[in-house]
Amino acid sequence: MSEFVEALVSNGKSPGLPEEHDWFGRLVGSWKLDYFDRNLSSSVRGEWIFERVLEGMGIQDVIILPARDMQTESPHPLTEYGTSLRIYNPGTCAWDVAYGYAGKIFRLEARREDDMIVLTNLDDERHKWVFVSIEDDRFHWQNVNVQDDGSWHVNADIYAERV
Repeated sequence: MSEFVEALVSNGKSPGLPEEHDWFGRLVGSWKLDYFDRNLSSSVRGEWIFERVLEGMGIQDVIILPARDMQTESPHPLTEYGTSLRIYNPGTCAWDVAYGYAGKIFRLEARREDDMIVLTNLDDERHKWVFVSIEDDRFHWQNVNVQDDGSWHVNADIYAERV
């Protein structure tokens, strides 16, 4: 397995990825998080780990809800163990993204909108995942649906802190 990891994980950003488009670079590392589902009025603590991959042209993550040290034999209603692969597309100056977990896969496109990174679901453009803010030691993420009037209904929030 180490040969696979060695081939996948990169030591740094590719020179082919312009600095101004390295939107996800600040996320590389490990994070502890609080996930709040507004529709279910439920929350869970989790972890989110990001690494540069594919010769530095991509960033892959694994999100684990609940965190590994909090899991029990009884599944939490918000249990999820998934991975995203984000690959920079020099032709569109956007990021092509695939997110999957057991039984589901989503394709998204990530673009910068003001200070936010907005990932739009390619099968349903009204569904978006948004990195509302990213700082060196914390970030805020939202799962939103765009309403008929253009307003955003927030389904879930993640507040994360660097480990």
